[in-house]
Amino acid sequence: MKIFLVVINLLIGIGGLFGGFLALSPEAQLSMGISREMLINSPFTTFLIPGLFLFIIIGFGNLLIAYMNVRSEQHSAYFECLIGIIQIFWILIQCILLQSIVFLHILFFLFGTIQILGGIWIIKKTKAPFPFSAKQN
Repeated sequence: MKIFLVVINLLIGIGGLFGGFLALSPEAQLSMGISREMLINSPFTTFLIPGLFLFIIIGFGNLLIAYMNVRSEQHSAYFECLIGIIQIFWILIQCILLQSIVFLHILFFLFGTIQILGGIWIIKKTKAPFPFSAKQN
């Protein structure tokens, strides 16, 4: 299961870095046909804040958790669940603000769901203690 989650983390992480770079680079936006008109129903006038969130939290966050999973860090399953929750909320908010749903939204929503369920499965299987809990040894 951890290998499967590492693959998902890498896919989301690389996709987040690529998408964040596109959002942060005006030249890349032009070449990919990304228009500021997409933001008309959002609180943003540029792609700066969504691009930074996508690049740092979704991109680097998933790559960090993939690394934690490879190293078999004790609390990686909890962070897997957390990044899955963030992923799902990111997609839901994006769909609401852009007022559209495309295949990638559905795919990445499913990836987030798999992250949460996979993390819960590992927590149950390994009986991993909650991070920073007073009940730890």
